[in-house]
Amino acid sequence: MSKAKFTKKEWNAVCDRCGFEYKASKLREEWTGLMVCKGCWEPRHPQELLQVRGEDQAVPWSRPEGTDAGGTDISGTTFPPTFTDTTDDVPSGSFNTSTL
Repeated sequence: MSKAKFTKKEWNAVCDRCGFEYKASKLREEWTGLMVCKGCWEPRHPQELLQVRGEDQAVPWSRPEGTDAGGTDISGTTFPPTFTDTTDDVPSGSFNTSTL
């Protein structure tokens, strides 16, 4: 049977993927919306249909920040650290930077 033969309620159509001419009944719609022939038709991959649960990003438990860390509270007030900064162990004097 030739493709050009007339049959009732049939027409010539072109495969969207390969471009060959077929009768419209030989083409079928693919999941991408293209009308393709039997040789070009590809099923949709099953993993594209999986619905993955969202991952819980929250930590399971936490402790409040200590008072010695300093920082900013909700109202925007800044608190200095409660530890004392000792700068006595820092050497004093001039450093020769010309040899660097």
